[in-house]
Order: sequence, then structure tokens, then C-alpha cells
Amino acid sequence: MYNEFFGLAEIPFRITPDPRFLWYSPQHRNVKAKIIYHIQTRKGPVYVFADVGTGKTSIAKRVREELGEDKTKKVVFAFAPNLKTSNAFLRFVMNEFGVKTDRNYASSLKNFEQYLVDQYKAGISPVLLVDESQNVTLDMLRLIHHLFNFSTNTEFLIQVALFGQNELHEKIKRYESLKSRMAPAKLDPLDLEETRQMMEFRWQVAGGSRFPFDAEAMAEIFRLTGGNPREICKLCDATLLRAFVDKRKEIDKDTVLAAASEAFIAEETV
Repeated sequence: MYNEFFGLAEIPFRITPDPRFLWYSPQHRNVKAKIIYHIQTRKGPVYVFADVGTGKTSIAKRVREELGEDKTKKVVFAFAPNLKTSNAFLRFVMNEFGVKTDRNYASSLKNFEQYLVDQYKAGISPVLLVDESQNVTLDMLRLIHHLFNFSTNTEFLIQVALFGQNELHEKIKRYESLKSRMAPAKLDPLDLEETRQMMEFRWQVAGGSRFPFDAEAMAEIFRLTGGNPREICKLCDATLLRAFVDKRKEIDKDTVLAAASEAFIAEETV
């Protein structure tokens, strides 16, 4: 509705994961680099944990895109399924890699191990990326732990990266032997300067020229959202709509507060 009013080619603050609008803070770049490094060097499993809306899924998808171009990798990207047993999870993983399962759990594990050995001999490194990993059960974590036993003297035969909310970190901390094998990476909310950079980047990608948010408006957006990227996008979108209704091309703190009140953002995030 407000695109023409602000001279935009498209909506700048959608919450859908359009890679064109993905802005990387230094910590996002560092986390992605850590994941890629662990996978490329077969160094071992890694997991990313953070609050909802901080960019975990966007990083996971970018890792999949980058590794998908590598002929020496076979990448499976999956959301943690709503499964209750390690056997069901193993069958799910094997199906994703195209490996034949067996009715017997131990036989399925043996089939998967042989698959990993065959891939290693062929110069292929299977990579398992699991999003929403806070949903995995303790039994599933035990299975993931067992997969790390499939290795040579120097390299793991399967590379694993888990992406989840903070509960994932708590689950792994309680599983000491798994914790000792996995490298953690944490995403924190953006700071005020990063919030400004993300907003301006999205504005430019959407075809905007003159940025309408003044300094106090950006500070208020940061305060209300706590630097959470998804919440920033929701509030910016609501604020642009409020400004359009009021026929205001300059956005100040009061416009942000009015939009936050209407969208119930202030009550939910402060």
C-alpha cells in the first residue's frame, strides 16, 4: 500500500526469508564462517542457538546454498521432524539421503554406516543440516552422538550442523558426552548501529532512496524490539503503513510508538 508513496519498488520489511534482503551483521558472518569451516575441514559437529527471529534459518539456508555448489558435498537440509524415537529419526535421515532402511534399528544403522564409508571412498562428504533442532528428543540426540562414531582416525564421515532456539543449548549442556564433541555458536540480537544498518540495507534493496526514519525513530525501534531482526521488520512495516495513512514522509518517534501500539508490538517485546 505504501510503496508508491515512499518511492519503493517493493516492500522492504517482509519477514519471509528472501535472500536478497538478508543483511549480515559481523556476528552472522562469523557464525556462518564457523559452520562452513567445521564442515569443509570435517572438523566435527557444530550447533547454532539463539532467540526466535535472529536469523538462524537464514544462515542455515545460506550454508546449504553455498555447500550445494560443491561437488564433493551431499547436503540434506531438514526441519527437525515431530518424531518421538531415535529409530523414526534415523529412518527420516536415511530417507533424506536416499539410503535403504531396515525394519531392524541396528541393521538400519549398519546400512547407514556402509553408505557413509562408500561416500568417503568416493570423495563425497554427506552434510546434515537440521533446523528447529530444539525439538529433538534426548533419544534423537543420542543417535546424533552415535553418528559421530562413524569416522576415520582423522575425519568424521558425516558432518552435522544443528540450528535451534536456546532450548537446544540447554539440552546439549545436559548431555555431557555430546557437549564435549559439539562446537557451539550463538547469535545475539543486533545492537543499535546494526539495527540502523539492517534497516537502511533493506530500504535500498527495495528501491528506496531517501531513508525516512530519523535517529530518534530508529532508537525507539531498537528499544521496542530489543534488536531482534524479525521484530524490527514487523515494526518497520507497521510504521511505514502508519506514516502512509498519516501522509507523513518523515518518520519520528511518535509515529513508531503509534504503530507499535496498533500492532501490539510494544506490549509483546518490552
